[in-house]
Amino acid sequence: GPFVFDQVQAIAQTGNYKVLVLKPKPWYSNEKDYDYEGVKVYRFNTYELPSNILPGLFNLLSVWSILRKLKSLNINNKDIRVVHAHVTGTGFLANALKRRNPVIKTLLQHHGLDVLSLTNGRFSNFSWHRSWVKAYGIRTCNLIGLHIGVSAKTLEYLRAYPEIKIKDSYVLYNGVDTSKFYPIEGLKDPVYFTIGCIGNFWELKDQLTLIKAIEKLGTEGIDNVRVIFIGSGAMLEMCRKYVIQHKLSRYIEFRKEVPHKELCQFYNTLHLFVLPSYHEAFGCVYTEAYACGVPFIGVEGQGIAELISEQDTQNWLIKKGDFENLSKLILKQLNHPLKQQLTINPEINHLLSIFFSKLNNNA
Repeated sequence: GPFVFDQVQAIAQTGNYKVLVLKPKPWYSNEKDYDYEGVKVYRFNTYELPSNILPGLFNLLSVWSILRKLKSLNINNKDIRVVHAHVTGTGFLANALKRRNPVIKTLLQHHGLDVLSLTNGRFSNFSWHRSWVKAYGIRTCNLIGLHIGVSAKTLEYLRAYPEIKIKDSYVLYNGVDTSKFYPIEGLKDPVYFTIGCIGNFWELKDQLTLIKAIEKLGTEGIDNVRVIFIGSGAMLEMCRKYVIQHKLSRYIEFRKEVPHKELCQFYNTLHLFVLPSYHEAFGCVYTEAYACGVPFIGVEGQGIAELISEQDTQNWLIKKGDFENLSKLILKQLNHPLKQQLTINPEINHLLSIFFSKLNNNA
């Protein structure tokens, strides 16, 4: 999504590499190559059964397809130095190119906590299918040169499989492009303390904890807090019903998704950003808000918690589902605003410059 786009742009701007973006598509799709805001994206066919059924069954055809695409672009395999694959399902392509050119450095970036995609597809609850997916993922991962996690927590989930022999690993946090996300004066409502929450309405994102925190503040007579939710998903209707049933509509507003490039304006209307997700590899929305000068509250033990210093956890992190403490932290921020300071600079160019030092030293 947007983060990969920002990453591609940032890598290209360093001048260290010429970047070629290849995006898989189903063999039956008619999708063509396209240009996205100046980045050319080349499509190639992959051959697999729907719904993640028995992944890897037709890998030879998919490898043939990407080789054919490279040939059509006049890209010689011997000229490739790094293949950067995103999520385990595409790792076999990096491995296939390295078999043809041992000089290639293979990178596999893990964006979620289900690093082997065991929960994907209609057969994910069947033990025989999970065994197949697990074995396939382990074979793929064992051939990769460098595993990248968007947080240390992500790599912990990878190491939880003792069968995976990690040759090398690196934590590359989801950096934020500060040319797109930055403070803008004058957009905050002077009357209401505005809280934002962006995320798919899935159970693990736990928007209900924020709703309950606002409900508690309302019962305590705090009337100048407003929350804006952006997103869609299976839990949205349940959250809407809870708001109506508990007469919270005066405090809470639900909005549909907006284009990523419009989020900077939204963040700058906020006094605080809250996403109480309890199963989060990292979450770009936290650092986007931070880049706009808006502090955030998350859940302890998640990827984003790695950027909060130990002495600051009581201000910016809650336990899973702890709406009572969340209401206290919101009230504290309303009455005595604290400036948030992360343990790293999350600007994407800064993070990539450090990453390239490692990559080049290990080339």
